[in-house]
Amino acid sequence: MMLNAWHLPVPPFVKQSKDQLLITLWLTGEEPPQRITLRTENDNEEMSVPMHKQRSQPQPGVTAWRAAIDLSSGQPRRRYSFKLLWHDRQRWFTPQGFSRMPPARLEQFAVDVPDIGPEWVADQIFYQIFPDRFARSLPREAEQDHVYYHHAAGQEIILRDWDEPVTAQAGGSTFYGGDLDGISEKLPYLKKLGVTALYLNPVFKAPSVHKYDTEDYRHVDPQFGGDGALLRLRHNTQQLGMRLVLDGVFNHSGDSHAWFDRHNRGTGGACHNPESPWRDWYSFSDDGTALDWLGYASLPKLDYQSESLVNEIYRGEDSIVRHWLKAPWNMDGWRLDVAHMLGEAGGARNNLQHVAGITEAAKETQPEAYIVGEHFGDARQWLQADVEDAAMN
Repeated sequence: MMLNAWHLPVPPFVKQSKDQLLITLWLTGEEPPQRITLRTENDNEEMSVPMHKQRSQPQPGVTAWRAAIDLSSGQPRRRYSFKLLWHDRQRWFTPQGFSRMPPARLEQFAVDVPDIGPEWVADQIFYQIFPDRFARSLPREAEQDHVYYHHAAGQEIILRDWDEPVTAQAGGSTFYGGDLDGISEKLPYLKKLGVTALYLNPVFKAPSVHKYDTEDYRHVDPQFGGDGALLRLRHNTQQLGMRLVLDGVFNHSGDSHAWFDRHNRGTGGACHNPESPWRDWYSFSDDGTALDWLGYASLPKLDYQSESLVNEIYRGEDSIVRHWLKAPWNMDGWRLDVAHMLGEAGGARNNLQHVAGITEAAKETQPEAYIVGEHFGDARQWLQADVEDAAMN
């Protein structure tokens, strides 16, 4: 038989939508079949789906055949094989190649069918905003001096004029004064561009310009206009039919957070107090040094061995994850900073369990919440386990 076939249970041979799998088989050779059927199972009942020859060729000399599998039964794994028919014979194609006999169930192709996330996401155009640098609602002379405060590391605060260029020496203590009301004022402009959803870099109170060193997860930074500015932005985006996703930095806090209190502000934080109620929310080496994220002492790692930390971050009824998805905030989802790194004992132990817990809490609170994990490498482990809707980086 002068025929070659190509198929793997991954794109571009398998494409998933909300309610179906689109399966494609590529063929080359001098003896093309008259018909091909896709053998699969629906609720464990065998069925055959006719495949259709496509007019366009994926590559010169390659013919594509395609069929769709209905996913309404909710089976988490679908198995399938291809039956090729000529006038005088038939062959089966499986991962083992061609065969004259129908394959055993476990010899067929198999594809896991993940939940692909909320339907609203598919047709969105997202725009990422770094709040300090996007738009400023007030002129510099109208700003209140007390809004800016010294960086936890003691660096000098630098206030730039809006039109000053950003330099390599800017660092985390250089502020331009962008705020959330400034974003609200620019929404008609963004809408005109075709933007339908916003992802904001961190907005919660923190000493740096980037806000990845969270000082308070339950309040928006005064530099950005405080809680009221986020409420106004939420209202304004809803009026325009736009979605709003926040950045969740749950792998580490900032060292100025009351839970840690490196700078002895009197909160009873874990850094200098072995009896602190938050001591087990962090991991410490034998010499008392807190374990941090990638050598940044200002970013102590959160330790998810602590049940009380787990309750505060995601499990409790008013956890941080749930809080911002409820009224009056009604956010549309979370982007999880360094999602693959959060976990227990200063590392990523039981990472999948905790990322899944965050996602479960979010979707219990807001079923259409969109959960995006930041990953530095291959994210299939998280996506195929249905613990995230999508990945970035």
